[in-house]
Amino acid sequence: MSTLKKKIAEFLLLIVFFVSLITFAYSQEPKRCPSNGTWIDPHGVTAICNVPNCYEVVGSINKWVSLSLIVLIAYFAALRSKGQLTIESVLFRVGVYLAFISVIIASELSKVPEGSCLAFKPLAYIIAVIGSFFVAWFHR
Repeated sequence: MSTLKKKIAEFLLLIVFFVSLITFAYSQEPKRCPSNGTWIDPHGVTAICNVPNCYEVVGSINKWVSLSLIVLIAYFAALRSKGQLTIESVLFRVGVYLAFISVIIASELSKVPEGSCLAFKPLAYIIAVIGSFFVAWFHR
């Protein structure tokens, strides 16, 4: 199999994996809170509905992205100090980072009620595709 075919196959496999993972995360979305703010489970136990709104989730995503970006930059600095930093290695690792962040975004967005944050939900899929491309194309 040629190198191009292997890269395309790896890219498609990564897309299927990450799209499935993101879709699974989104399928775990909580339903809307009742108007009185409490859930009653089948056993009659009452619990307070504590589902975050879109702004809280976007703030949480921002924290994850910032923290992981700091770690990635520190890793690049360490690679540069060792003389092992090439454009291919940077793009491969950026692809891994983007794939990781896409799953974090989907995981955080799955905490909001169904129908909330609809503008942000396709973002996880787009980031996963871009990350998968970088991983497949720049993998040695």
